[in-house]
Amino acid sequence: MKKYLLTGILVMMAAVSAFAAEKSDTVVVNTTDICKNVIGYNGPTPLIIKVVKNVVVKVEALPNQETPKFFKMVEKGGLLQAPVGLKIEEAVKKPYDAVSGATYSSISVIRNIKTGLKSLLTEE
Repeated sequence: MKKYLLTGILVMMAAVSAFAAEKSDTVVVNTTDICKNVIGYNGPTPLIIKVVKNVVVKVEALPNQETPKFFKMVEKGGLLQAPVGLKIEEAVKKPYDAVSGATYSSISVIRNIKTGLKSLLTEE
């Protein structure tokens, strides 16, 4: 009985270690602090950027002071999805297009994306 209990505990510990190793492949960048001087039309446009195994998997806007109507144009224009699926290095080098009618917000989002991802390159 003790042998099976010990084996079960060891198996569980190995599973937890594997899960922890898998989670370490995920990095989340919050650009609030590193891009506080990157200003859109009405203020900063911070983002959350999620990277898994060196590939961008999600870019999400955090609360900001941009005019909702214009910031929706940035979101619907696909700017937040543009780096998804790219490796960090590719996403940093990619030439993004600003969304017409929401230029200031677009440029701010682009700078947040690139600065946030560059911060990961300098950490390695």
